[in-house]
Amino acid sequence: MQRLGDSERVLIGAGTAVCFLLLFFGLALGTALLKSPTADEPVHFLRGVVLGQTSDLHLQFEHAPLSHRLISVFVMTDASLPDVRELPSWKLAERTTMAHELVWESGLDVEKLIFLARLPFIFLGLLLGALIASWAQSWLGRLAMIVAVILFATSPNLLASSSLATTDLAAATFYFATAYVWWRYLRYSGRSWWLMTAVFLGLALSTKLTAVLLLPLLLVLALLYRRKYRSWWRMILSWLGLLPLALAILWLVYGLEFKSLDGFLFSMPAATYVRSWLDVLSHVQEGHQAYFLGELSASGWLTYFPVTLLIKTPAVSLILLLLGLIAILWQRDLWRTGFFLFLPVITLTAAAMISGLNIGYRHILPSLPFLMVIASASLILLHRQRFTSILLFVALGWTIMNSLIQFPDYLAYFNEFVGGSGRGHLYVGDSNLDWGQDLKLLAETIEATGGRWKISYAGVGDPVYYHIPPERLLDAQQGSAAFPAANPSPATYAISANHLQGLLPDQDMFDWFRRRDPDANLGGSILVYEIEEQKSGSWVAHCLDPAPILTPEEAEQLIDQIDLRHLYFDCRQSWVLPETGEQGWYVVPQMERLWFLEQMSDEFYSGLQLVYRHDASQFGPSYDVFYWSGDHARSMLNMPITEAALDSGKTVELPYSLNENLELRGYQVGGEKWFLEWQIKQPTDDALSLQAHLYQDENTPPVVADSLGFSSDQWQAGDRLLQRFDFSGKIAYRFMETAAYNFSTLETQGDVLRLPGH
Repeated sequence: MQRLGDSERVLIGAGTAVCFLLLFFGLALGTALLKSPTADEPVHFLRGVVLGQTSDLHLQFEHAPLSHRLISVFVMTDASLPDVRELPSWKLAERTTMAHELVWESGLDVEKLIFLARLPFIFLGLLLGALIASWAQSWLGRLAMIVAVILFATSPNLLASSSLATTDLAAATFYFATAYVWWRYLRYSGRSWWLMTAVFLGLALSTKLTAVLLLPLLLVLALLYRRKYRSWWRMILSWLGLLPLALAILWLVYGLEFKSLDGFLFSMPAATYVRSWLDVLSHVQEGHQAYFLGELSASGWLTYFPVTLLIKTPAVSLILLLLGLIAILWQRDLWRTGFFLFLPVITLTAAAMISGLNIGYRHILPSLPFLMVIASASLILLHRQRFTSILLFVALGWTIMNSLIQFPDYLAYFNEFVGGSGRGHLYVGDSNLDWGQDLKLLAETIEATGGRWKISYAGVGDPVYYHIPPERLLDAQQGSAAFPAANPSPATYAISANHLQGLLPDQDMFDWFRRRDPDANLGGSILVYEIEEQKSGSWVAHCLDPAPILTPEEAEQLIDQIDLRHLYFDCRQSWVLPETGEQGWYVVPQMERLWFLEQMSDEFYSGLQLVYRHDASQFGPSYDVFYWSGDHARSMLNMPITEAALDSGKTVELPYSLNENLELRGYQVGGEKWFLEWQIKQPTDDALSLQAHLYQDENTPPVVADSLGFSSDQWQAGDRLLQRFDFSGKIAYRFMETAAYNFSTLETQGDVLRLPGH
């Protein structure tokens, strides 16, 4: 067979790269058509329309305008757009209100216009892919280019961002492009590469404020990459020469704006750029509520972005990245370019970590193209033997297949290491998985399945536009639950992941749902729960802390039950089980571990379930709600002692009736704590309590710990009571005497039992 020539290999390599770029285009285009507007898109759309109609920059809070100018390119061709200056809130300059008025209240074809706004970023994604392929090919050759472009075309994170009208994909493209053409200039010289660097630097600065990191980064890269025949001063002057042209492009994107700002005594070019920096620095200082690995915080976590990178990047990409790094370290002639690729990643990631704004992987999105080129260096290790070449082929096939399977839910992608996209809500929130993109999918699901649906949607989309039934779980004005949060009624519940995680004013509104697995997952961002039957009960037992945590009305509203028996007990020294053996609820303070659980029998423990936990907030105090599933356990204690003696010395078997009101069923000794299980035989009008006298011997005065955690005026026949007596640090004990007594008259009521300690 005739071997292929060099030109034929080049054509095959280029054709393969083009095929995968077209695959990227098709997947991004389909995603853009299928996903509803995300949380940030209406405001970005508004900014694009404002710039297209008025060139006014007053809505550019925290953002540079180039992405918004790109948004307006195709959008402005639609004749149905109203004049934004006619919007009711135009003079107020309240961007979220204006965005809602423009997108949802102006009678627009939202799906069409949002797609037109997204379209420029899909084309920009193709440019990014071509740049990745070019760098990999220029550095390591044709096969490295193919590996890099496959990783690009199947990247869920780049596909997600390229199909949205936001600033993230543009920032990644121009950040990477600037570094790439600077590398070309430093490696091959040529004024054209230097000029392109200045242009791309200006475009990057005009896209996102974090692109300012490129200014020191390019200088450091130049000094580290310089060759022997280039002096330090020449490198510094080359870098300085970039700045005037780059800043001129920035000013041009700002429409040659020249004005003063509040607090400044002079006018300046691109003054809105300066104001945007002041806005974003204020935002960083204030913080932003975020979810990470089960916790909520407004100040962020240093590990947030490294962990997010590890769980939202495809497993194959991570493995090839690791092999690429090993290959670069192995071959010294790759160090210079390897460092050139890795330093931008470190710089951007470190800046994101320090900022404390932990609201999405997208903030380090510009790192991905660099990592893909580094991953292409894995060929150096894998292409040497037939077996490893086959492994590489299989790995790339796997990542292609996974990308196709994930379509179009790329925003909510999570890799195999954490169980895939269905489990993403357990790890991170916000734009990592739930940006409101699946409202359209929810509407289609409701239409297809029917039934009664209750909705808690976290995005800015308008459910009315998609004909979604109006039954909501969240009181929009109060910010509180519009349903019994500890005992939801039968229905199909659709809850956005952000709301489930607690990114709400009342963070624990959906704690009941967190304690069970969803029945379905729409797009990775909306969790669906089928509740077929509401739990019922006949009583609520309230722990005194020192007063009841909830009123009877609040408790009954929380569990959606009425006319219940309400019991009050001190759960720090007792536990009550009402007489009927029917289902019911306990409302108790939050505790790391309830003392009684260590002593409870498995039979009793299995019937007790923590169903709802609420932390202290403006919506209520901290408390736990336990549900008792019904039927009396054989014993509340784990292996109770069933022998005792009367004070006369006569041995008796437990259970034993002390009097007409109380029966001791058993007891248990744990260290210096005594646990006694009682049953109420009948109510009493007497003010009874329990005696607990601990003796070292017959001649030593006892240590007294008399108490009763469940007042006798509440007793009903059949009630069970577990009472704890704590003698910690008191004496070395031999036995305890217990009896019922009237604490008004101090008279013993019935027999006295002597309980041996061992």
